[in-house]
Amino acid sequence: MSPVVYACDIGSVKSGTFAWARNDSLDSAPAASVDIDDLIAAVTRDVKKGLPIAIGFEAPLFLPVPDDSSQLNSGRTGETSRSMFAPAGAAVTTLGVHESAWIFKRLRAALPADISLTFDWTTSDYKPKEIFIWEAFVSSTAHSDTHERDAATAVQYFLANIANLDSVNAVTCSNPLSLISAAALWSGWITDIGALHIPCLVLRPTEPYTGSIEPVYIE
Repeated sequence: MSPVVYACDIGSVKSGTFAWARNDSLDSAPAASVDIDDLIAAVTRDVKKGLPIAIGFEAPLFLPVPDDSSQLNSGRTGETSRSMFAPAGAAVTTLGVHESAWIFKRLRAALPADISLTFDWTTSDYKPKEIFIWEAFVSSTAHSDTHERDAATAVQYFLANIANLDSVNAVTCSNPLSLISAAALWSGWITDIGALHIPCLVLRPTEPYTGSIEPVYIE
């Protein structure tokens, strides 16, 4: 069963630079919005319909903790010139932890208690009571003119590569410290501290999505 795919373009909710998109098929146009409360409503609706969900966050979700001190503050393999430790990367990382923690807390309160989170991208078995978490890395030539379109780019890239996600995983590191797991632990959604050592799937599109974008409808 294919998941409904969401992606959040992490930015300031207060200044209007946060956006999210949703789609379930390349045969349809993605929907997008800047309203984070509508994101909670849409995911809640889809989960309660029994649909499997994948949510991506466009921010670094894990960082390397090297053994060698000379490697401290070095970016993850695959980031190239967009290191998470550069000023822009560090800023969006902080926002990503902040906003994902809020999203997890709100979803956890809205959803049935048996809905679980997973970070495992090695299986294609998407389950109705499981939310798969992944990292979007929309930068450089994939950037668009709006935050909604950046979120849509991430969603469409996931759908286009859903059959071979492992082979397009773009960023890795040794000794990962999972920031997204820290947010999930804080929210109470997970309790296993071992999740702090688990990396995420990272999808890095090379081109922006240029098709149409639909408005979000919340029944």
